[in-house]
Amino acid sequence: MGEEIADKKEIEEILLDSPFLRLGMCRGDVPYVVPMAFGYREGAIYLHSSKKGKKIEVLEENANVCFETETDYELIPSKRPCSYDMKYRSVVGFGTAKILDDEDEIREGLAVIAGRYHREEFDPKSLNAGGIAVIRIDITEMTGRKNLID
Repeated sequence: MGEEIADKKEIEEILLDSPFLRLGMCRGDVPYVVPMAFGYREGAIYLHSSKKGKKIEVLEENANVCFETETDYELIPSKRPCSYDMKYRSVVGFGTAKILDDEDEIREGLAVIAGRYHREEFDPKSLNAGGIAVIRIDITEMTGRKNLID
């Protein structure tokens, strides 16, 4: 079942350790979920996308989003059906998405994402922001859970 994580620092550690997140959106009463690369800094998640497509259309209609990410996951098998368990650390959160239009904010968001995956030094001004939408999620709520079976 897992236990709740109350420590914000541990929740942020899980975000930074997770390879990707799943972004949940809703158009009318139809949910839509996509896996995405992301960056996290100071209470905000940054995503990048094409400027066109379903994700952008949905976010333009409804900026309320949720997200989920996990790390340290492992299936723990059992000899009995329905007795399997899962080892994990996960985060679920809610927020408001904004498609950035200021060039400095776009480059800053790209730098947060690139810095997460590209471990070498780079100049954020060198990033090509043309043709890319950068989305910032201002997090309003975030919770963590873990099940660290030994």
